[in-house]
Amino acid sequence: MLMAFTLNKGYLEQVAINAAADLVKEVIWVDAIAPSDEEREWLRVAYQQELPTIDDLYEIEATSRFYETENGLHISSYFLNYADENSENISAAFVFNSERLFTLREEELAAFRLFRLRARKGLINLTNSKSIMLGLFETKVENLADILERVAAELEETSRQVLGNAEQDDMESLLTSIARQEDVNGKVRISMMDLQRMLYLLLRSGILNAEQSERLRDIIRDSESLIASTSFLFDKIKFLLDTTLGFINVNQNKIIKIFSVAAVIFLPPTMVASVYGMNFKFMPELEWQLGYPWALGLMLLSAAAPFWYFKRRHWL
Repeated sequence: MLMAFTLNKGYLEQVAINAAADLVKEVIWVDAIAPSDEEREWLRVAYQQELPTIDDLYEIEATSRFYETENGLHISSYFLNYADENSENISAAFVFNSERLFTLREEELAAFRLFRLRARKGLINLTNSKSIMLGLFETKVENLADILERVAAELEETSRQVLGNAEQDDMESLLTSIARQEDVNGKVRISMMDLQRMLYLLLRSGILNAEQSERLRDIIRDSESLIASTSFLFDKIKFLLDTTLGFINVNQNKIIKIFSVAAVIFLPPTMVASVYGMNFKFMPELEWQLGYPWALGLMLLSAAAPFWYFKRRHWL
């Protein structure tokens, strides 16, 4: 899918794209989402622009994620696609060629969608294609900040449940929740560190003017603060994980303790019953009229004595 935009007095205006002829020279930004071969051909015809493949977007080498060729300046950066069950970092490409911006990704992303909405309403300062890219990076940082706020809120709820002596049956769900929060926090950190590296490379490239460079430095400072926030959340996640595992061990020890005490209490009566169950010929109690009550009383006494001792020592 291709979306094209022109810039009119600081507002983005979308252009309907149904053929190569619709890609007019006034277009300042072309946003491609998993483009087909036909759409790629339209870009080659209209702007002589060759976009990288989707596989190229996931090269982890720095030289593969920031480079310049005859097709323009190429930048790749991770954008977090946040979901309740499964969050994933999606790589998006930015290509500058003749003051025109091309973006490419394999699926729609919340940061791009929010940026387009704001840009159409004139809520973002846009003057050229580079300001569009900076606006996308600013929106990305805001989006990641919102995700971290959600993680922090979920951790507060998890902390309340853990420290509120959650039932044993709840511990499994708490561990699942903590693991998911750690996963999202880690992916936010990866996305921010990737962005920070790209921003430093972009700053050193010299393609931005003084105002845009200062705007870029503000984004870098915001990213540094978010990275620090992820470190704090990692510490909190580790604390909650250790606490949850500790409560699980305590509960398991209580169960094992009950079985251990029960085994000790019933061991003496078992021994008494075993003695009188030997059926030797010469056992005085076998012919004794009170032998049966005596054996029962002895078994009760041998069970009560350990129980009394454990209670006195506060082991029960």
